[in-house]
Amino acid sequence: MKQYVVKTNSLTKSYHGVLALRDVSITMESGKIYGLIGQNGAGKTTLMRLLAGLSFPTAGSIELFGHSGERALQNERKRLGCMIENPGFVPNMTAKENLKLHRMMRGVPNKEIEDELLELVGLADTGNKHAKNFSLGMKQRLGIAIAMLGSPELLILDEPINGLDPLGVVEIRNLLKKLCEERQMAILISSHNLPELYQTVTNYIIIHKGEIKQTLTLEQLEENCKHYIYISCDQPEKLTSVLEMQLNTANFKVMPDKTVKLYDYLDKKDLVAKVIYENGIIVTKFSIEGDTLENYFISVIGGDQDA
Repeated sequence: MKQYVVKTNSLTKSYHGVLALRDVSITMESGKIYGLIGQNGAGKTTLMRLLAGLSFPTAGSIELFGHSGERALQNERKRLGCMIENPGFVPNMTAKENLKLHRMMRGVPNKEIEDELLELVGLADTGNKHAKNFSLGMKQRLGIAIAMLGSPELLILDEPINGLDPLGVVEIRNLLKKLCEERQMAILISSHNLPELYQTVTNYIIIHKGEIKQTLTLEQLEENCKHYIYISCDQPEKLTSVLEMQLNTANFKVMPDKTVKLYDYLDKKDLVAKVIYENGIIVTKFSIEGDTLENYFISVIGGDQDA
């Protein structure tokens, strides 16, 4: 039986009678980056806090590395690193001083890990510069370095790229991919912006008003958002023959209602229309279709954009 890094079963959390999470059941495997996507107030931070042991569920259960029960979870959480809500560093300390403080607080004996982590996150050259004078991207990277103390197998990061400039986003993206590939870590990162995490994560968990709306892989997301020429006509069988024989493409799908999605020739619509017309096929609809990432996210959560 497959052992998951994280497995939750009908996890529910309420605050003063108000549900923050409802029946959340997810699984996570090592070597993958999971994006927890939802608007502000959707329940992202609540779920992360429950996994990290910073809060306790009202109902449901959590398994970490195949173990459940409070005593076992307390032990398994030693294999977890997290940065939830804000990077936890002392502003008037350097990056190395911050790492030393957190290393000693956690009882990690290996002094060398301080320089290793600073090198890993790209902060080895910050010298005597205090953390309060770091850029936002540098602060986020320091937070990740602190979370990495103890060589965790599961890394939980709450909005690590929120507010970063494009270069900062690329830096964090490359760092997370490197950690995942080289250390086979499971990483859970949250964001309220689906496009922001595109190509950073391998799996998506979409949450809305405390409920999981959809889980899907990057490949499934790309398939769902792929653009195509939508063709409805009176002779769909003949149309498929024309596409294969005269336009030399098999990159299309015939849908149950006999409409066709053509994924080629997006920049040569006129040629497609001309060939179809010349073969005596009557077209009733011909248009470019396909969701943007943002529109897809909105469609999954039901078009409700209230935070």
